[in-house]
Amino acid sequence: MAIVKMRRLYLLTLRQEQDRLLEVLMQLGCVELRPFQEAEEALQLPLSAERSALQQVRGEQQALAQAMEHLKQCGVRFPLLQKRRAVKASVLQDQGRLRKMLSGAAEINRYGREMEAERREIARLQEQAAAMEPWLACAVPLDFETAAPVQLLFGTLPAKAEAEALTKLLEREAPQSAFFLISRTRQRCCVAVLLHRDCRQAAEQALQAYGFRMASFSGLRGTAAEVKAAAEREIAALEEKIARRKEQIAAFASRRQELELALDQVGRKLLLEEAREQGGGDGTLVVLCGWIPAPQEAQLAQALSGLACAFQTRPPVSGEVPPTLLKNPKWMEPINVVTEMYSLPAYGGIDPNPLIFWFYLFFFGFMFADVAYGLILLAVSWAVIRLWDPRGAVGQLMHLGIYLGISTCLCGFLTGGFFGNAIEVIAATFFAVPFEALPLWLQRFSSGIVFNPLTAPMAVLYTTLIIGVIQLLFGQLVHIYMKARDGHPLDGLLDTVPWWLFFAGIALWIFDGGAALLLLGTAALIATQGRKKRGVLAKLAGGAASLYNVTNWLSDVLSYSRLMALMLATSVIATVINTLGALPGSWIAFVPVFLIGHLFNIAVNLIGTYVHAARLQYLEFYGKFYREGGVPFRPLACRTSYTDIIKEE
Repeated sequence: MAIVKMRRLYLLTLRQEQDRLLEVLMQLGCVELRPFQEAEEALQLPLSAERSALQQVRGEQQALAQAMEHLKQCGVRFPLLQKRRAVKASVLQDQGRLRKMLSGAAEINRYGREMEAERREIARLQEQAAAMEPWLACAVPLDFETAAPVQLLFGTLPAKAEAEALTKLLEREAPQSAFFLISRTRQRCCVAVLLHRDCRQAAEQALQAYGFRMASFSGLRGTAAEVKAAAEREIAALEEKIARRKEQIAAFASRRQELELALDQVGRKLLLEEAREQGGGDGTLVVLCGWIPAPQEAQLAQALSGLACAFQTRPPVSGEVPPTLLKNPKWMEPINVVTEMYSLPAYGGIDPNPLIFWFYLFFFGFMFADVAYGLILLAVSWAVIRLWDPRGAVGQLMHLGIYLGISTCLCGFLTGGFFGNAIEVIAATFFAVPFEALPLWLQRFSSGIVFNPLTAPMAVLYTTLIIGVIQLLFGQLVHIYMKARDGHPLDGLLDTVPWWLFFAGIALWIFDGGAALLLLGTAALIATQGRKKRGVLAKLAGGAASLYNVTNWLSDVLSYSRLMALMLATSVIATVINTLGALPGSWIAFVPVFLIGHLFNIAVNLIGTYVHAARLQYLEFYGKFYREGGVPFRPLACRTSYTDIIKEE
């Protein structure tokens, strides 16, 4: 249960052996490759970067992903969760199968591109049809042509323009013209002006004073109504084409699993090409470098025994940042998802997962405490795992959900929660059985074996503060261990013990009235907390200033009161839901209120409980010992999304 020790790895092989070497490393799944430039100085070889077909493979992946997206847009159903199919490793390496699906993807994408072009054309035609609306009352073609001296101008004016005033203005400034108002909206007026070309300039100057803007109908033929009707006919024809394109794309629905397999195939191919580009060579030799967990070095030596390959390892040196790999029992691995939401520990830090595992489960169960809610969480998590066997973060969350469901059940059993106070409400409302008439074991359960948060909120508060003190003290003990491990045991003791004396002195002063221990703790803080500063006065000043940190400690302890707040929120909302459902005194009203209300309560408080249980670890607990900033260990391994690989001999 620790951070795995890493060793720097160098691999030297012949160019013709490179592909075999990468395949072996991928099957082994324990080597992370890094760019070869980091090792250039140590190897003293005239190396140059390896070239690969990386861009081509990325293009293939993009084409397959785009085809998948087109299928989704055309109504092909893709389940949110689906169980992976088991396939042999040789199937993923079948390039003929991949080329066949790439050809199918190219056809899907061609239909998709045509459909997008048709949609763009529909949008243009719809815009054109909308633009014709104000001109529909005009029976004159938009491409009106007359004898050369006569011209027709179409344009717009501000909505406030008055037709009579404009008519009089044109009669005065351009007598050889006629003004026609075609339509008026809140935004503008659409007008037409018939005039002789000799007075065009005068007419335009007069109209521009009123904000006249010329309308352009370039390329349009016929009246506005004819243009709109033609656009609508084209839109209908294009929509029929789009419907046919969708049918053509949907015809590939039966090949969905082939497409998913192809995505895994090209994903594997992409990993190999990226690994190839990590290397460097001189035309004959290829050099790769990276990191390998120290316990798997012997496994690597055995795997490379049949290849023309030499390798060398060494421990990390100053300035290098090895990747972080956490090693814990399989049953504890689900808690990784909580740690990784914050940050992996630094390589030289400590694995927090064994430290927070039990705290996190207890905090979640304490806040969400309800037997029924815990059973629902447990059942849903178990069903998802059984039906779909999810991997990655979702899989870890589902496995963690089983633990959280058990913790919620246990805490609910101790605090008397079963859909809140549903037992006593249902018994009293629908069976006329008062609480005192219930069996004694039910009364004992509903009252809370330890305490009931609704009847004893102060007991809950005191419990949460005690829990907070315990976890914070535990974090300080971890800090002492880490300092001792790093060769500074005295620093670990001086960072923590004076604070213990100080707070113990406060407690003794409050309950006993004696201030001797408090004064001793204060003197110890002043003497030790500024010890790293230069000069006696600076050391004492730093120590005195550290007394202000007492507010940080108090705020950390008080933060644990959120355990009470979330427990009360869950219990109170559940109680309100039961009360509202029982008010009409009818099962018909009670059942929907009960189901919808408790579903809402579970959904809202599940998220809040998960977040706040994590927050107490991140801010209060981690602050005492945690060093974040670790780089995740990403070995060269076949990571698939839709399939599980069956290893072949």
